[in-house]
Amino acid sequence: MKKFIHLKYLMLGVFGFLIAPVLLFSVEANAQAIDEIVVTSQKRATGISVQDIASSVTAVNAELIEATDSIDLTDIGRLAPNATLHPSATFASTPNFLIRGIGVSGTTRSLDPAVGVIVDGVYLGFPVGANLDMFDRESVEILRGPQGTLLGRNVTGGAIVIRTARPTGEFGGKVNLTVGDYDRVDVSASFEGPLVEGKVSAKVAFMSRSRDGYWEDNNGGTIVPDPTAGGFAGDFDLAGQGGSGTKPDVDLTIIRPMLYFTPNDNLDITLMAEFLRDKSGTANSRNFVHPTAPARRSQLWGYTPPNDPYEINHNLMGGNDLETDTFIAEFNYQTQNGKLTGIASYRELTYDSSTDFDGTPFTIFHFPDNHEEQEQTTMELRYAADVSDKLSYVVGVSTFDQEFFVGERRLIGTLDRSGVTEIEHETLGIFAELDYMITDQLKLTLGGRYTDEEKDVIFNAIGSCNLDFSACPGRSAGTSPDTLFSDDIGLSQSGSFDDTTPKVALTYFVNDDVNVYASYTEGFRSGSFDARARTIDSFLNSRPGPETVESIELGFKSILNDGKLLLNVAIFQSEYTDIQKLALEPCTINLTTCTSGNIQRLINAAEATIEGIEIETKAFLTDSFVLEGALGYTDAGYDSFSGFDADGTAGYDPTTDPAAAAALPFERVPELTYTVAASYNVPMASGSELDFRVSYAFTDDFTNDATGTAAIATESYGLLDASVSYTRDSDGLKLTLFGKNITDEEYHDFALDNALTRLTWGGTPSTYGVKAAYSF
Repeated sequence: MKKFIHLKYLMLGVFGFLIAPVLLFSVEANAQAIDEIVVTSQKRATGISVQDIASSVTAVNAELIEATDSIDLTDIGRLAPNATLHPSATFASTPNFLIRGIGVSGTTRSLDPAVGVIVDGVYLGFPVGANLDMFDRESVEILRGPQGTLLGRNVTGGAIVIRTARPTGEFGGKVNLTVGDYDRVDVSASFEGPLVEGKVSAKVAFMSRSRDGYWEDNNGGTIVPDPTAGGFAGDFDLAGQGGSGTKPDVDLTIIRPMLYFTPNDNLDITLMAEFLRDKSGTANSRNFVHPTAPARRSQLWGYTPPNDPYEINHNLMGGNDLETDTFIAEFNYQTQNGKLTGIASYRELTYDSSTDFDGTPFTIFHFPDNHEEQEQTTMELRYAADVSDKLSYVVGVSTFDQEFFVGERRLIGTLDRSGVTEIEHETLGIFAELDYMITDQLKLTLGGRYTDEEKDVIFNAIGSCNLDFSACPGRSAGTSPDTLFSDDIGLSQSGSFDDTTPKVALTYFVNDDVNVYASYTEGFRSGSFDARARTIDSFLNSRPGPETVESIELGFKSILNDGKLLLNVAIFQSEYTDIQKLALEPCTINLTTCTSGNIQRLINAAEATIEGIEIETKAFLTDSFVLEGALGYTDAGYDSFSGFDADGTAGYDPTTDPAAAAALPFERVPELTYTVAASYNVPMASGSELDFRVSYAFTDDFTNDATGTAAIATESYGLLDASVSYTRDSDGLKLTLFGKNITDEEYHDFALDNALTRLTWGGTPSTYGVKAAYSF
């Protein structure tokens, strides 16, 4: 509680930092007013203003997505405080998202996310393919803090709610062409119109995105082999360097057809599909030499990596091949006081990948060929009603079912290992939330959700299968690895989990433009299995229960100065328990084989307190000049942490290690993030317009592993973007010149340090481009 009080004083200081630039300018009386933003994530009958939600939410519309040239959710994350939406270092298209310090570190598919991604009402249950492209999106909402009531499990950190642009019922279309450096070429188009006037309309949207990689692999660096160094160098392929090229290149295609039916005034039906093909390149792991840290084994073998931060040297170029097919049906039926909504979906995914994980010209650690498949179905039926001026509510039921297969192959020197995991997962959720106006100014929000889920897993440890996955313990010889859920491989285990997550909030409306709120919410993240356990014993004893979080939030939302200034502030504290972590434990738990004295297990290892503040502001200084800002501060610390060797001595000591581990920093959680932006509109005599925009996004330094290794920490960095657009009034043509990271800031989003190699996965360098857009 003392730390929480300290944050109040910090909040006042940061508030002054953000609002001072606005107060330095005098706001013109005729300056443009801030538009109301209505969000869909709250599932109400008539929508709700983002300013009336008792929660911290960043709402991004299509205009801002276009103005910032946001390509995927990583770009969107820079617009929101306390949101770190970085992609996975290992697998393309896979996110490692964190909100308010809560996320999942790693890419083990059996681990459920802590940040949920919901697209057009459909929860994405598999991490691959969830770092979604922003093509033809109507809006993105980033909800911070647990969202267990309305959005369900696996949203302990927060949720990202995306809505695709729907048909309007009128003839029209858009065509976009973007060209830029690194041979970037993006082509997109959408066409829509009525098929039956007033009854049926259709839309089809298409996008192709291509670009060369930012990192060149041209066999640079030097190798002076030293056969006496390293001890076990003979176990690794030192044969030399591989092919050349650039990484990670982009090769993405999306097609989205839609049909929209309005058979009468009370009913609308939307049918939509998405077909995605992504053959973009693999991650850009870069080996580097730290000036003071101990040399790694690859250096002792005589290898010196290139000095250029955008040059790599791999002996496996690798590749990705992702295919997803998604089908969604939604209906809305208007009643006298409310709306009945139903959403059903089916999604299937296949993913093949290979990558050079070690970042060297040696075969130290490769993922030579992984094969993954997933199928999921979801259904939700809900009813939302405005009973009176005082009472509104939403009640509903949802189901989520998925099956997935993961075949992973690891090439570690001359050791070739493969493993298989299959999981079937069923979830049922029942939820309700109501708003009641106790007085004309005081609103009470009550909500709750009951979740029941079951998981069935079939497991073979990596190393127990042969190289094409066709022979694993218990699996019929010659069985195709592409056959989902064959029921004849490996060890079967099951788990059942249930939880009830409540919400209560009070909102006091000072007037129509200002309110303050206090909320208490809970969330939980599913119990799990360790699909990458090294032995059967480790797997059997790696069955953590759910993580849970209890969060308190205090907030202030306002639109001031006759609608020309928006200022939203939130302060939060989250108690995070039963955190799932890979940990070491003594061999005292009936294990049949444990020769080292300790065994690595996935367990509920830690508890933590996370607190912080978030500020968002926007001001129309004149009718043409707009300033925007967002700031997030996160203070995350462990209260307890067992099972982690952190005391600096060999082996796990249950007496000294827990205290040492509790003092470790949260990995990949910057303490401070902020974004500032300025936009200026210049009307022209012809009716055309010029628009200028400049923005700066800052990310504080953060650690990249559980031990806080200084040699691979990410230093603080800032990204400066700028653009100028010309919109012709006569025909809807818009031309934009843009630059991103125009100061060419060098930074990395992730890094790794082990006995063999030291790696970074770098951020995007300076890029430029021109976009032409035509609407009709």
